[in-house]
Amino acid sequence: MEYKVVKDYQDAPESPIRIVKGERLQLVEESNPEGDWANWILCRGENKEGWVPKQILVIENNEVTVLEDYVANEHNLTVGEILVQEHELNGWIWSKKLGNSEELAWAPLNHLRAV
Repeated sequence: MEYKVVKDYQDAPESPIRIVKGERLQLVEESNPEGDWANWILCRGENKEGWVPKQILVIENNEVTVLEDYVANEHNLTVGEILVQEHELNGWIWSKKLGNSEELAWAPLNHLRAV
Protein backbone atom coordinates (compact mmCIF):
# COMPACT_ATOMS: atom_id res chain seq x y z
CA MET A 1 0.00 0.00 0.00
CA GLU A 2 1.18 3.54 -0.74
CA TYR A 3 0.76 6.62 1.45
CA LYS A 4 1.24 10.32 0.75
CA VAL A 5 2.75 12.52 3.46
CA VAL A 6 0.19 15.19 4.45
CA LYS A 7 2.04 16.63 7.47
CA ASP A 8 5.79 17.11 8.00
CA TYR A 9 7.45 14.91 10.64
CA GLN A 10 10.92 15.78 11.92
CA ASP A 11 10.97 14.08 15.35
CA ALA A 12 13.03 11.02 14.41
CA PRO A 13 15.33 9.99 17.27
CA GLU A 14 19.01 10.84 16.85
CA SER A 15 20.10 7.40 18.06
CA PRO A 16 17.17 4.99 17.65
CA ILE A 17 17.05 2.00 19.95
CA ARG A 18 18.25 -1.27 18.40
CA ILE A 19 17.48 -4.50 20.25
CA VAL A 20 17.94 -8.20 19.56
CA LYS A 21 15.98 -11.34 20.37
CA GLY A 22 16.70 -12.57 23.88
CA GLU A 23 17.91 -9.21 25.17
CA ARG A 24 16.66 -8.16 28.62
CA LEU A 25 15.69 -4.53 29.29
CA GLN A 26 14.06 -2.46 32.01
CA LEU A 27 10.49 -1.22 31.56
CA VAL A 28 10.45 2.56 32.06
CA GLU A 29 6.93 3.51 30.96
CA GLU A 30 3.96 2.17 29.03
CA SER A 31 2.15 4.36 26.49
CA ASN A 32 -1.45 5.40 27.16
CA PRO A 33 -3.65 2.51 25.94
CA GLU A 34 -6.39 5.05 25.10
CA GLY A 35 -4.04 7.48 23.32
CA ASP A 36 -2.72 7.79 19.76
CA TRP A 37 0.22 5.49 20.45
CA ALA A 38 -1.19 2.45 22.29
CA ASN A 39 0.97 -0.68 22.77
CA TRP A 40 4.40 0.99 23.00
CA ILE A 41 6.78 0.38 25.91
CA LEU A 42 9.64 2.74 26.80
CA CYS A 43 12.58 0.45 27.53
CA ARG A 44 16.06 1.08 28.87
CA GLY A 45 19.16 -1.05 28.47
CA GLU A 46 22.89 -0.51 28.66
CA ASN A 47 23.60 2.69 26.65
CA LYS A 48 20.14 2.63 25.03
CA GLU A 49 16.59 3.81 25.60
CA GLY A 50 13.57 3.96 23.32
CA TRP A 51 10.00 2.97 22.52
CA VAL A 52 9.45 -0.68 21.55
CA PRO A 53 6.24 -2.41 20.37
CA LYS A 54 4.59 -4.29 23.24
CA GLN A 55 3.83 -7.23 20.90
CA ILE A 56 7.51 -8.25 20.72
CA LEU A 57 8.10 -8.19 24.49
CA VAL A 58 7.48 -10.49 27.42
CA ILE A 59 6.91 -8.30 30.47
CA GLU A 60 7.57 -9.61 33.97
CA ASN A 61 7.40 -7.02 36.76
CA ASN A 62 9.57 -4.16 35.46
CA GLU A 63 11.78 -6.33 33.26
CA VAL A 64 11.18 -7.16 29.61
CA THR A 65 12.57 -9.89 27.37
CA VAL A 66 12.78 -9.18 23.63
CA LEU A 67 11.13 -11.79 21.37
CA GLU A 68 12.47 -10.50 18.02
CA ASP A 69 15.02 -8.08 16.61
CA TYR A 70 13.79 -4.48 16.33
CA VAL A 71 15.19 -1.10 15.33
CA ALA A 72 13.38 2.20 15.89
CA ASN A 73 14.60 4.01 12.74
CA GLU A 74 12.09 6.72 11.78
CA HIS A 75 11.71 8.65 8.55
CA ASN A 76 11.81 12.43 8.56
CA LEU A 77 8.83 13.32 6.36
CA THR A 78 8.08 16.19 4.00
CA VAL A 79 4.59 16.90 2.65
CA GLY A 80 4.12 15.30 -0.77
CA GLU A 81 6.53 12.38 -0.34
CA ILE A 82 5.17 8.91 -1.12
CA LEU A 83 5.85 5.95 1.16
CA VAL A 84 5.47 2.26 0.32
CA GLN A 85 4.31 0.22 3.32
CA GLU A 86 5.93 -3.08 4.26
CA HIS A 87 3.72 -3.55 7.35
CA GLU A 88 1.73 -1.62 9.95
CA LEU A 89 2.04 -1.70 13.74
CA ASN A 90 0.54 0.42 16.53
CA GLY A 91 -0.27 3.48 14.42
CA TRP A 92 2.98 3.40 12.40
CA ILE A 93 4.07 1.86 9.10
CA TRP A 94 7.43 0.25 8.33
CA SER A 95 8.11 1.70 4.90
CA LYS A 96 10.48 3.09 2.30
CA LYS A 97 10.23 6.38 0.43
CA LEU A 98 9.29 5.95 -3.22
CA GLY A 99 12.11 6.88 -5.60
CA ASN A 100 14.30 8.18 -2.78
CA SER A 101 16.14 5.29 -1.20
CA GLU A 102 15.75 1.70 -0.18
CA GLU A 103 16.06 2.62 3.50
CA LEU A 104 13.28 1.13 5.61
CA ALA A 105 12.05 3.12 8.59
CA TRP A 106 8.92 3.87 10.61
CA ALA A 107 6.45 6.65 9.77
CA PRO A 108 3.44 7.77 11.84
CA LEU A 109 0.10 7.07 10.17
CA ASN A 110 -1.40 10.30 11.51
CA HIS A 111 0.94 12.19 9.12
CA LEU A 112 -0.12 10.11 6.07
CA ARG A 113 -3.05 9.49 3.74
CA ALA A 114 -3.53 6.31 1.70
CA VAL A 115 -3.30 6.87 -2.08
